[in-house]
Amino acid sequence: MPQDEGRQIELLRVLCITSMMWVHVNPGLSTPTIVSTGEYQLIGTVFGNTLGRISVSLLSFISGYLIWASLRRDSFGSITLRRFRAVIVPILVWSAIFLALAYTKKAVTGDGAHAVAEVELRPWTLFVAWSGLTGPTANQSLFFLRDLFVSTLILRATVPLVERVPAIAALAALVLASNDALAPIVFRSSILQFMFFGAIAARLGYTIAGISRPLVALSLGYLMTVAGFAAITDPGIPQLQFLHLPLLLRRAGIGFLLLAYSAAFLALFPRTNIAKLGRHAFLAYLMHVPTMGILWAAWVEVVGDGDQQSYVFFYLGAPVVVFMLASWLGRALDRAPPAVQLLLRGKVGSPKRYNSPD
Repeated sequence: MPQDEGRQIELLRVLCITSMMWVHVNPGLSTPTIVSTGEYQLIGTVFGNTLGRISVSLLSFISGYLIWASLRRDSFGSITLRRFRAVIVPILVWSAIFLALAYTKKAVTGDGAHAVAEVELRPWTLFVAWSGLTGPTANQSLFFLRDLFVSTLILRATVPLVERVPAIAALAALVLASNDALAPIVFRSSILQFMFFGAIAARLGYTIAGISRPLVALSLGYLMTVAGFAAITDPGIPQLQFLHLPLLLRRAGIGFLLLAYSAAFLALFPRTNIAKLGRHAFLAYLMHVPTMGILWAAWVEVVGDGDQQSYVFFYLGAPVVVFMLASWLGRALDRAPPAVQLLLRGKVGSPKRYNSPD
């Protein structure tokens, strides 16, 4: 991979993971606060409900793009074992940490975390809340990674189709994964769809750097975004609504815009060190929900709740603090035993190596 493209992908990791964390900043965008329903609602709309939601699709696309070469080269069993170690093992560890903290809080304060309030204390229910096998994990942010893992296995099983008839593969992913038809195998169909699109882009010889060129990315981004908003306002095309094409177009369109902006940022600031944080992005995502829960408890105690204007600083700053803590922990893990690294971040790494599940 060219060095410039590698730096852009790392920058996109930082941007996307930070944006996804804005979706989960306590007390959550579904709770009335000054950035969800108050006078600063535009902040929650842009950072959380737009960039945050779009980033899931863009990261899935990048994952499919990056893993395509190894999918063609390695066996299904090899891919499964490697991805299980890189993705599922740290999911299970951090899911257990989340549940332990949530139930400890409930035992100490009598006020249980909302995520575990409806989890029945029965073996199978707890197992699903921990593992996400047949339903959402208690820490629902980890559910994205569970679907990413399953989507990788589906993509590996269909490599011959993507290799020989990529157009048919794209159409199959678009139709078969629509309307959550693959649940409970894959709960968020857009993850599977965009992973397929990324792999197909790699199969056709496209590169992240190539499709990020302004003439390509800005043009497609603008047209797809406008088309997506236009299609959703037209109820006379039920087929579009069934396939979720308006939403897919908007996600793809804004994704193209982010590709263009990331390339432009690196061109304007070629010496930036932000891309170096990309190797800590996976760890930051794994730890962000319990970490922000602790930060939020301290903030409420010292500063106030989400209806105060000061909450804007917490909302925007919490993901930045999580990334700082993840960067510190990641550097500490570089010197930790390999088993500890595998449990907490899925890979044995050093500052010179990638540290993400892809």
